[in-house]
Amino acid sequence: MPHGRIAILGLLTVVAYGSWFYGFGVLLDDIALDLGSGVGVLTAGYALAQVLTGVLGLVAGRALDRHGAALPFAAGAALGPAVIIASTFAQNPALFALAFGVGGGVIGATGFYHLTQSVVARLSPGSEARAIAALTVWGAFASPVLIPLTEVSRRLVGWRDTLRLGALAVGVVLVLSSLTVDRSRLAASASPSSSPVAAVREALTRRDVRRLAVSALAGSFGASVLIVLQVPAMAAGGISRSTAASLAGARGVAQLFGRLPLGRVLRRVSARRALRAAKVMVAIGAVLLAFSANLVVAVAFVVVAGTGIGAASPLEGIYAREVLPPHDLGTLMGALHLLLGVAAGLGPLMAGLVVDLTGRTWSGLVLASATVLFGAAVLKERPPAIDDLR
Repeated sequence: MPHGRIAILGLLTVVAYGSWFYGFGVLLDDIALDLGSGVGVLTAGYALAQVLTGVLGLVAGRALDRHGAALPFAAGAALGPAVIIASTFAQNPALFALAFGVGGGVIGATGFYHLTQSVVARLSPGSEARAIAALTVWGAFASPVLIPLTEVSRRLVGWRDTLRLGALAVGVVLVLSSLTVDRSRLAASASPSSSPVAAVREALTRRDVRRLAVSALAGSFGASVLIVLQVPAMAAGGISRSTAASLAGARGVAQLFGRLPLGRVLRRVSARRALRAAKVMVAIGAVLLAFSANLVVAVAFVVVAGTGIGAASPLEGIYAREVLPPHDLGTLMGALHLLLGVAAGLGPLMAGLVVDLTGRTWSGLVLASATVLFGAAVLKERPPAIDDLR
């Protein structure tokens, strides 16, 4: 297993997520004040980045399948950081949101897990699961390291230079990744499908792939609700907002509990069974959060939900590598990431409607728990042999 190259791709994951996905919330108030803007137009830029991450992720995955990893990494380095830096010179909030959304989408498409997991899997024939698990251990540090670092930078140099520094860091690591990944080790086992549509259509003829997609969509829906409602739910239960925010940060750190022991876990059980267990933990965590009226229950939520979410992310990549056709892996991981982004957006929207109808924050979390449990149930049996699915 090429530990050095995995470390570079792990660093890419950290800075790519940290540059805008996690850092935006830290800078939002300063950006709004400086540009004289409401929050709505700025969050529209963040939403645009999410959507483009999925759309362009499909393009980047296709490029990986056809040409190797150097091309999408180099394209991401050339375009994403430059557009993010350009956004920092905007004085109009709408122009800032547009440029930020485009730049963030390019960075997400070329530096997020749907691409980096595909790359490390191809770099590590015979030990793909260990490689993906190692990559996601690196990724677990994105939130606990980059959020505080963004806050320190915001205080010292302001939001504009903070975004510029983050973009430059992403550009440097993307260039390093494009130069150090051995393209010959990334050759697919067969020629990719004639088009992304053909790749998706062919994959969906298999029941195991359909179940993976449905389970992943349900998990993304539920986890996004949990993340959005974690602070309001604890506050509604009587915990102070400052304590709730600290506990929410600790939940991010607790993701390491789900990632560090994965090697030992996968020596004992299949990725499918481990993924089911991780989803059940997320569902239990959502229920604990729904009724977190005291610190004991809230800490239990931090540990259980953090461990479950931390394990589910690499396990979905590992299981996807097992069931998706290897010659279209990058394309299909990009397509899956696009659908996950849609589910992540629908989750808080649907939960918000439920909360508004019931007047109870916990009702949205019960919806999230039920949805994630459904995602676990979809994986209830080992799929039959591939030849039986045609």
